[in-house]
Amino acid sequence: MLKQKRYLFLFLILLGGLSSFGFAPCFLWPLTALGIFGLIKLLNKEQKHFACFFKGFFFGFGMGAVSMHWLTHALMIDGGRFFVVIPLVWLFFGLWFGLFFGLSAFGASFFETGWRRLLAFAGFFVIFEWVRSWLFTGFPWNPLGNIWNDYLPVMQSVSVVGIYGLSALTILLFGAFALGYKSRFLWLSCSLFGLVTILGMVRLYTQPIGSVWGTHLRLVQPNIPQTLKWDPNEEQKNLATLIKLSRENNKGITHILWPESAVSFFVNYHDEERLHLMSAMGQGSVLLTGGMRVVDPKTRLLANSIFVLDDLTDIHGFYDKSHLVPFGEYMPFREWLPFEKLVPISSDLYEGKGLKTVPVLKTFSAGMLVCYEVIFSGRVVDKKHRPSWLFNATNDGWYGISFGPHQHLAMAQTRAIEEGLPLIRAANTGISAVIDPVGRILKQLPLGGQGVIDSDLPMALAPTIYARYGVKVPLLLAGLFLLLAFKRKK
Repeated sequence: MLKQKRYLFLFLILLGGLSSFGFAPCFLWPLTALGIFGLIKLLNKEQKHFACFFKGFFFGFGMGAVSMHWLTHALMIDGGRFFVVIPLVWLFFGLWFGLFFGLSAFGASFFETGWRRLLAFAGFFVIFEWVRSWLFTGFPWNPLGNIWNDYLPVMQSVSVVGIYGLSALTILLFGAFALGYKSRFLWLSCSLFGLVTILGMVRLYTQPIGSVWGTHLRLVQPNIPQTLKWDPNEEQKNLATLIKLSRENNKGITHILWPESAVSFFVNYHDEERLHLMSAMGQGSVLLTGGMRVVDPKTRLLANSIFVLDDLTDIHGFYDKSHLVPFGEYMPFREWLPFEKLVPISSDLYEGKGLKTVPVLKTFSAGMLVCYEVIFSGRVVDKKHRPSWLFNATNDGWYGISFGPHQHLAMAQTRAIEEGLPLIRAANTGISAVIDPVGRILKQLPLGGQGVIDSDLPMALAPTIYARYGVKVPLLLAGLFLLLAFKRKK
C-alpha cells in the first residue's frame, strides 16, 4: 500500500510538472487540461481529507518546481557562488505552489464528490491564489489563468473577474471532463466558457486602437548582460549604448523610456553625471529612466526608482519602488537568518510609500511599476488618482534566455486588460513591449536583442469592472461557487 501511494504521488508531481507547460512561452494548455482532469478525477475518488490535501499538494509541487526552473539562471550569474542553493529554490517553489493547491483540495474534500466538489475546489482555489498574492509579502507568479495569454478572447474575461476568476473558470472547464461526457455539468461548463470566449471576441474586435495625440515614445532595450551591468569598468560603455540607441533618428520622439536601473550613478545625487543624459534627448523631449535614488546620504539609504527628466536633466518627478523583492532588495528577518552572507545585498533598500501616479511632462500622468510590481493583480494602480497609462521599467537580465522573461511579460499583459490601461514595458535584455488596454502586444523586441521601439501611446479605456472593484469580484465568485456546492439534492 505504501509503495502504491509513493507511485501515486510521483505521478501527481509529473502531472503537475507537465501542466506547467501551459504557461508562457509554451502555452500548451492541453497539458494543463490533462493535469487538472487527472487531479479532479483522483480527488473525486478520495474520501479522506488529508489524502485530498496531499494529492493537491504533490500536483502543485510539480507545477511550482517546473514552472519556476528558470530561476536557476539567476543563481548562476554571480560566478556561480549560489549554485548550492538551486535545489533549495526548486524545493521552495514546489512547497509554495503545493501548499495552496493542497489547501484548496483539503477544503473541497468536505463537499460531496462530483460537480459539488469541483465547484468547491474552484472556489477555494480563487481564495488561496489571492492569499498567495499577499502572504509573506506575496509571490503570485503564474496564476493558473495565465495559460490563456496567447488566446486574447478568453483573456478579456479578466477585465471583469480578474486573473483569479479566470483561474476558477479554467478549473471548472478542465475539471468537468473528469465527471464524464454524460454529465450535464460538463456541457454547462463548456457553454459558460464558450460564452466567455464569444464575449471576449466581441470586446476585442470592436475595440479600435486609439492613440494619444502628440505623444511619440521610444523604448530603449540596451541588452547589457547582467555580469557587466554593475561593472565599474563598463559603466561608460553601458551609458554610451543607451545614449546611442536613444539619439539615432529620433526626430519627432517626445518621450524616451529606459529600463530599470539603466544608469549606475545616483540620479538625484550626482548632478554632473546626470548632465551626460542630455545627449540622449532631442530638444524638448522627456526621459523616463530607472535608477538608484539617494534617500538619506547619512545612512546611505537608497531606493530603486523611476525618474522623469526634462531635456536639461532636471528631475520633475520620481517613483520609489514600494514592493521590494525578498532576499534580492531586502533581507527579511535579517538578524535571525544564519545565511545572510549568501544573499547578494549588504543593506536593505528603501521601501517606497506605495503606488503613485506620476505627472509626466508633455503627456498624461503614468502609473509607475518597477520590475515584478507588475505581477500583483489589483495592486498596480493608485485608486485615488487613476493614471492614463502604466510604465513598467524592468531588468530581466538576471533570468537570461529562459522562460522567466516570457512569463513576466504575460503577467504585465494581464494587468493591462484588468485595468483597461495601456502598458509600456522597457526591459534591459527583453522583452520590451507596447501593450494596448485590451492586451494586444502592438510592438515588441525579442528577448536577448538590442534595439528600440518607436510607438504612439495607446489611449486608455474607461475603468473596467475589475479596475473599479478589484479582488472583491473574484472573491464574490468564489463565494457563489461554494454556496452552490452546499446546495443539497432534492
